[in-house]
Amino acid sequence: MSEWLILIFVLYIIYLIMKKSKTTTEKPAPKAKAAQPATAVATEATIKKPGPDKKPPKKAQAVAPQPDAAAPEIAMPERVGLTAGYIWHYLAENGATPVAKLVRELPEEEKIIQRSIGWLAQEDKITLATVDRVETIALKG
Repeated sequence: MSEWLILIFVLYIIYLIMKKSKTTTEKPAPKAKAAQPATAVATEATIKKPGPDKKPPKKAQAVAPQPDAAAPEIAMPERVGLTAGYIWHYLAENGATPVAKLVRELPEEEKIIQRSIGWLAQEDKITLATVDRVETIALKG
């Protein structure tokens, strides 16, 4: 009988040690920072100025507007339709363009761009031509 009591006592002590070690090793959750006033943010933005030795990037900026990161997830057909609009406007401004260049410059995934090109082709809005293994897309004129 006393052996059982000793075993139960030892197991209880181990339980307490394990419970205590969990509470001491857990890191407290970081406290949320209070919202800083807009003037502090504006001050930080003015401090960060590029040095004279830094050069601007050579790559041209994409013409299509960047999608909002805070916007809710857009359904696939809507993404394809919006990207088709971006492609149409890009081609209206820049003329015939290789498809690979569109994929590099538009802010959308390649598969969505390919589906949008298919959409425009189905609507008979574009022409696709392959010259020297380069697929070029242009608006129908």
